[in-house]
Amino acid sequence: MSAKSQQVNSMQLDLEMNKAKLTFDIKKYNTAAGLYKKLYGKIRDEALQNDMLYMVAESYRRANNFKQAYEWYDKLVNTKYPDVRIIYSYGLLLKNFERYEEANRQFGDYLFEVPGDKNALREIKACAEAQMWKANPKRFTVKEVAALNTEFSDYSPFYVKGNLIWSSSRNEATGNEIFEWTGQKCSDFFTASPSGNSWSKPGNLKGGINTNFNEGAGWMDSTGSVFYFTQCNGTDGKGMNCKIYVSYKENETWVTPRPLPFCSDSFSVGHPAMSADGKRLFFASDMPGGFGEKDIYYIPYNNLKDTWGTPVNLGERANTNEDDMFPHAATDGSIYFASKGWPGMGGLDLYKTQDSAGTFKQAQNLQSPINSGGDDFGISFVPTAEINKDEDAIAYFCSNRQGGKGDDDIYAITNKPFIFKVIGKVLDKESGLPLPLATITLMDSSNNTLFSIKSTENGAFTAELPLKLISFIHAQKDKYFSSAAIQLNPVGLTKDSTVEVSFSLDAIPTEEYEFTLNGIYYDVDKADIRPDAAKVLDSLVIILTQNPGISIELGSHTDSRAAEDYNLKLSQKRAQSCVDYLTKKGIAKDRLTAVGYGETRLVNDCADGVDCTEEQHQENRRTTFRVLSTDYKKKR
Repeated sequence: MSAKSQQVNSMQLDLEMNKAKLTFDIKKYNTAAGLYKKLYGKIRDEALQNDMLYMVAESYRRANNFKQAYEWYDKLVNTKYPDVRIIYSYGLLLKNFERYEEANRQFGDYLFEVPGDKNALREIKACAEAQMWKANPKRFTVKEVAALNTEFSDYSPFYVKGNLIWSSSRNEATGNEIFEWTGQKCSDFFTASPSGNSWSKPGNLKGGINTNFNEGAGWMDSTGSVFYFTQCNGTDGKGMNCKIYVSYKENETWVTPRPLPFCSDSFSVGHPAMSADGKRLFFASDMPGGFGEKDIYYIPYNNLKDTWGTPVNLGERANTNEDDMFPHAATDGSIYFASKGWPGMGGLDLYKTQDSAGTFKQAQNLQSPINSGGDDFGISFVPTAEINKDEDAIAYFCSNRQGGKGDDDIYAITNKPFIFKVIGKVLDKESGLPLPLATITLMDSSNNTLFSIKSTENGAFTAELPLKLISFIHAQKDKYFSSAAIQLNPVGLTKDSTVEVSFSLDAIPTEEYEFTLNGIYYDVDKADIRPDAAKVLDSLVIILTQNPGISIELGSHTDSRAAEDYNLKLSQKRAQSCVDYLTKKGIAKDRLTAVGYGETRLVNDCADGVDCTEEQHQENRRTTFRVLSTDYKKKR
């Protein structure tokens, strides 16, 4: 190649590099990444090629394209690039993917190069806390609202009057302008309402709010007639900063929005959120005098005069040297916001603070599962009066965490109920050995079955029980008597609880085995069931109810002191009295057989003519039962 050709190629390369740098400097990061990738493929000088590699990686990182940024940074850290800051940035990306131990090592390596660096020390602390928070999540369930999300950015949801309003860069957004920071369309406001277990089809917010350029992060009053929102790039798309606009609804149409008077062309103001009393508007801004990149401020507002005061920074307990954005003013006075500057789980995390006598309290991380390794921001709470069921959402927010549908996605937060768990074992009563495949059944107070499970090979079982419901649990197994039911009462539970139970089951004996029912006595020459005998038979009712498959024989026995024929007839009447009593208590008659044995089955030597004590005669006067079958089925 001639010297002249080399000179032309060098000049062309310089022009392309200048164009890429200018694009990066004006925050068109996604476009800049594409330009630097082309340069990276053209350049052969190793040092300059590494410079291009860094710019590709950093452009994607600033565009919040974590996947691409990680891939390019992963290449970069294996080169001889001289700037040690890449180690720190690579650690941040590892955090985005919740690879906390690897990230911690990167921050440690960076500290070796830059001893005492406050940001690296903060991130090492954050990695430890993130792992702890992930292992011990708060009592919330976070679920993607899939019906509202697209492959593009869906962010900053705001709940008002039974509707969700959010910003989206989906294909249906107004116009064809591409926002070169992200490579997606400029965002518009969309809205949808709950419909059964899903949502209505999302539609553009009607009434003249949306333009060809970026609208996002809004706040609407409870009547749905006042709307503050963020507009970036100006109405012509040439602006570099964001401003807060306000519009009022008249006859179902939003009047022409106007910027608030404290906005400026020299800095950005956005993400409005009015306090519940309407006296303070919270917002994010990079105006001069802050603590870092963007800070949270509030400005007093006089609704009667429609006048604004002077912006007030929330202070160093809320704001950091990084981005602090997307405030939300809850009805209890708490201020929720997103920040990169406090110890967190990844990118932007959600935090909470509150005004205390003019000073805002130390920011508190909302932790897992609300926060993640991705960017978590733009939270909005549902009014308590509109939360009707335990499974209803209490808030919505957005996140670009792993597992979502696209870029930023909308998620719902619900309260996770306390867990009431039962663990236990089923054992053979005689041997103490575990009984596998026993059936454990949970019933409600009306004897409706809530669930049935089987014990393991070790006789063990575990189950999560319904809350706010008194229930009864028992165990049963083929060829064993069922256990008595144990009452479980989780009503009023204020923390996760576990109850341990153990069931020891008696094997059902063969037909030859006879049980004596102690405590059944009769008046002389009578067969009536006395009150004391009724109590004993009631216990038999429980056994038969708990074991609906067994049929039994009830036997009545006398001593030998009357005539044999007389004793036989009297014992038959007494056995039948027992059967009749059980039948009246709901036991099927065909499960019961009454047999009077008279004096034919004495248990001692007190036969006719043998002199015995009263105690010895009493041993023979008894009521017995034995199991005849275990496969009884109720007749239809």
